[in-house]
Amino acid sequence: MTTNSGPDTSSFSGAASSGRPVDRNKDIAILQAARQILLFEGASALTMEAVASKAGVSKATLYSRFGNRNLLIEAVLRAQSDFFVETLSPAVQNAAQTFAALEAFSLRLLQYLFSEDHLCLMKTLQGHRDIPADLRERMYELGPVATCIQVEAWLAQVHQLGLIRCPQPDFSAELLYGMLVGMDMLRTLFQQAPKRQPADVPGHVRAVVTLFLQLHQGDVAAATTP
Repeated sequence: MTTNSGPDTSSFSGAASSGRPVDRNKDIAILQAARQILLFEGASALTMEAVASKAGVSKATLYSRFGNRNLLIEAVLRAQSDFFVETLSPAVQNAAQTFAALEAFSLRLLQYLFSEDHLCLMKTLQGHRDIPADLRERMYELGPVATCIQVEAWLAQVHQLGLIRCPQPDFSAELLYGMLVGMDMLRTLFQQAPKRQPADVPGHVRAVVTLFLQLHQGDVAAATTP
């Protein structure tokens, strides 16, 4: 797991046994193990036995925190989504803070979308026909949909604060995603080299966020550009 594209799982834990102190290190190990198996081996390989072995914990410990396989997968997906949107603070108070929050979110999102982790996940979803339809739908809901909903909520809050003009946050959230990704996601799916290299991402993100805020309120972007 790379520090740029993956969540810090130290703040996430399952349901620990009542009355017993929670060992955060075990929670971290469990979620990291589950994430690696899901990304690189596929959903069919993600069993409670495999996760317990990879994490170096007993099955009893694993089940005490995550009651079943589906709850474990959901915890992994929620951790990833929360990792993206934790940069979006509803407490922004001015144009510079709005720009900085949106830039940080966009950078995390784009770095992940073109990371080895995400590419492996896309191959898993495309190549493994044994993923049940309900699990595939749940992965979609807790992954991209959950992230988009939280971005919509943030845009609506910043709109209410008068820092941007965003009367349709659902439309604007998808617009931002499209501006960030462009054709590169399709290039990747067709196994073509992306237009932007990793070193180009920060500059691309800043240009996109500047234009996005200009579309929603010109003086916000103007206040942040050199």
